[in-house]
Amino acid sequence: MFIKGMRRIGHLMKSLFLLLLTCLTSFAADFKATNTGIEIGAGSLGTFTLTYPEFEPAHKIIEVKAAAASAMVSYEGGAQCVISAGKDEIIALFSNVPAEVKSWKMTTLIDIGFAKGGSWQIGDKTGVFPAEKASPPHIASLNGTTFLVKNAQGQSLSIQTPEFAFQQLTDNREWNWAVYHWQFIVPWMPDRATAKIKVTSDLASVTKLIDPFGQSLKDVFANKLKSLEELKADEEADKAYYAGIETPKLDRFGGLPGSGDALGLKKTGFFHVEQQSGKSWLVDPEGNVFFHLGVCGFAPNDDYTYVTGREGIYEWLPKNEGEFASAFREGNSDHFSFYIANVIKKFGAAHDYESHAKRMISRVTKWGFNSIGAFSPVPKAAFPYVAHLPINEWEGVKRIPGAHEVWDPFDADTVAKIAENIAREVPTRAQDPMLIGWFIVNEPRYDELPRVIPSLDGTHACKRELVAALKAKYGTVEAFNTAWQASAASFESLTNRGLAVTTDAAKADLKAFVGTFLETYFTQVEKIFRQHDANHLLIGSRLQPITIEDEQLCRIMGKHLNVVSYNYYTFGVDTAALKRYHEWTGGKPMMLSEFFWASPKDSGLIGGREVSSQRERGLAYRNYVEQSAALGFIVGIEWFTLVDQATTGRWFSQYNGESYNTGLLSVADRPWKDMLAEMMKTNHTIYDLLLGKRPPFAWDDPRFRVK
Repeated sequence: MFIKGMRRIGHLMKSLFLLLLTCLTSFAADFKATNTGIEIGAGSLGTFTLTYPEFEPAHKIIEVKAAAASAMVSYEGGAQCVISAGKDEIIALFSNVPAEVKSWKMTTLIDIGFAKGGSWQIGDKTGVFPAEKASPPHIASLNGTTFLVKNAQGQSLSIQTPEFAFQQLTDNREWNWAVYHWQFIVPWMPDRATAKIKVTSDLASVTKLIDPFGQSLKDVFANKLKSLEELKADEEADKAYYAGIETPKLDRFGGLPGSGDALGLKKTGFFHVEQQSGKSWLVDPEGNVFFHLGVCGFAPNDDYTYVTGREGIYEWLPKNEGEFASAFREGNSDHFSFYIANVIKKFGAAHDYESHAKRMISRVTKWGFNSIGAFSPVPKAAFPYVAHLPINEWEGVKRIPGAHEVWDPFDADTVAKIAENIAREVPTRAQDPMLIGWFIVNEPRYDELPRVIPSLDGTHACKRELVAALKAKYGTVEAFNTAWQASAASFESLTNRGLAVTTDAAKADLKAFVGTFLETYFTQVEKIFRQHDANHLLIGSRLQPITIEDEQLCRIMGKHLNVVSYNYYTFGVDTAALKRYHEWTGGKPMMLSEFFWASPKDSGLIGGREVSSQRERGLAYRNYVEQSAALGFIVGIEWFTLVDQATTGRWFSQYNGESYNTGLLSVADRPWKDMLAEMMKTNHTIYDLLLGKRPPFAWDDPRFRVK
């Protein structure tokens, strides 16, 4: 009777879910169900994702079936939750919740931009979002059923939680994540299996926030542009500044002349790597030592901002035609670059990439950078650069949902599309001596595969392969059920349901399968790539710290890559960790392919990996680059980015985009000279360091000590 009753409840839940999908589709513009939660679109206030309920004690989510503004969420232990959203309300309907569950919670992230005049309210308690990192990080912790967040424009979003909720608001900069985090926790009561969350917004108020040059109106800092006359005068000032910088003599690629002969390195006509006595050298086409000092985002990109729907916050916005037409991204009136507009005002000419690239190459070489980093088009001017394989999602290569930037190597159509794209584009650059190497993708979340693959249905080839692998190992479904503590009727029934990975045997099986997945993935990439380019380096996937910590991944990818790339954001350089990754990859050279520091205090921007001044940005750079380069296997770095991010956030994030002081240049095309003065001390003498003629710089600052 119990089993039959559970089946009836299950059928009822499915019927209700289908009904909700039918009824609530019209509200998808305001509410959208995703793999991670309900996305709340609050117009120009931004987008907030309210995660699906999490239980305490933990019962992991094993499956999410989302459509329109509704989702059915399944958990370990048999619990389910149907989430539906419409008009101004989100409804959660729980079933089969295990008896040991004490509470459930939902969370959302709040953009760091709210530090620019934003405020919050929980119940009767109010406060402002701190501009600097809060200490302690818990901004508010109290019981209350209402939460209101308001931006500097005066626009607000209000969330009314279920009864008896406890709320907590934290500043996650304490953990080096520039974002605020809000959550509410509700005691679980079986007689309150339906919970309602009311969501309302007020988008009426508008306040001027940005001056005609794209700078924050309220912030005052030394490098801030004050007038058009100042901007035009900068052209002559720039000439004197760059003329006064003395640079070392290098070969035409930026390598050290004569170093190849001294070290016995090969001259192949292309960038390549060599090993000598346990040390890795990146060698340029002339056969000389080359340390890749690259700058990401060489073309305008992060400086574009989304302006539609919030035009009232800007003191000046031109039309997307006429003099400033080229300041709009691809003629799109939604995306505007104040940086480009300032350059148009400064030089009196429309923007074009080739003129921009030529100007920037002359500047960055003065600062000691010798190459163009990621996320940059290739200029006609001869200058070393890196490229990305043409296998992004927007280029037709499907991704596995829930695993950022990871495709399915078992899917024949996906593999065919990868082969097609590579065959079309890679041969055109196969003979280019200025090309250093090819990145595969950017920041793929291979670490999510053990969680994601079991949650997929049979439309995904990797899920079918997993089930086939389990059938091959266990032979009978009874043996599988015993090992996984499952109750499957057949192996076929596993294909279209989420699998709970709780036992040691299940975890071992998933690890083994992910190993097979990764070996298949990297073998395919290497094979297809080498069919079209035998000359250039394959330089990896720009991994994040959470991803590169996987020893299995490192050992597999090390067999297929020439260089491992790692987007290493840190304060102090953990040389022990870098050595460990190096060993795991079989001793492959490493490139630290993305990092920066920001100084909100004197830039008018907010967030990022914060230090206290522009000079400190430069000192942090010196410490990072020199401590890394001295290890003997780091062959290059890429600073993120050339130009600061837009004050009102990056275009592709609409109203919640990053607005960090990442640039070597401000939005007003002004170099951050105090930072660059320190950077040049490293860049201009990097080869002395590599050849052991001087020790590495170490910044004696407690924030930069590795514990």
